[in-house]
Amino acid sequence: MKVLLAVLAVLLASCSEWSEGVAIIQGNGAYQRGEFQRASLSYLSVQDSSAADIINYNLGNVYNALGETNTAMAVWSKITKPGSEELAYRLAFNRGYLQYQRGQYDDAVKEFRTALLMKPASLDAKRNLEICLLKTQSFGTSLPARAKADRSEPGEPQKALLDYINRLEGTRWKANNHYESAPSSEDW
Repeated sequence: MKVLLAVLAVLLASCSEWSEGVAIIQGNGAYQRGEFQRASLSYLSVQDSSAADIINYNLGNVYNALGETNTAMAVWSKITKPGSEELAYRLAFNRGYLQYQRGQYDDAVKEFRTALLMKPASLDAKRNLEICLLKTQSFGTSLPARAKADRSEPGEPQKALLDYINRLEGTRWKANNHYESAPSSEDW
């Protein structure tokens, strides 16, 4: 009887890990098919587990694919000590790529260097690091923030442009229905 209870306890413990693994695989499949909301639901269903780093990495990828870059960075920042070197590499690479897209070239350089420390043979990380270094030489540490325009009243040049566009929209283009055709030659 004790052996049966011990076996049952082991099976139940492994079932929860097994179900977490299945949910992660289902989330990965949904992500690959572009079903990002379904993927996030799968990942969130096992949020409190031993695979929290993998789930947070995958969930950050989903948010990034949805254009929620701030949320992706926040979720990725929950991973303080990745459990594997592969996860650390992918995390640094994705952070670097996201920071490059944001124009934060110095931060992207740091992340790509971290990725190269994990995988020195990675051509993608080397290429991206070179591109970031070229951008920092061209633009400095990051792109300047856009100046916020005063949207209350447009200035004279803007008013003139808006008037011009309004006039163009007011006139209708007329099709030239009269075609003059050259006399056709006979077919061979």
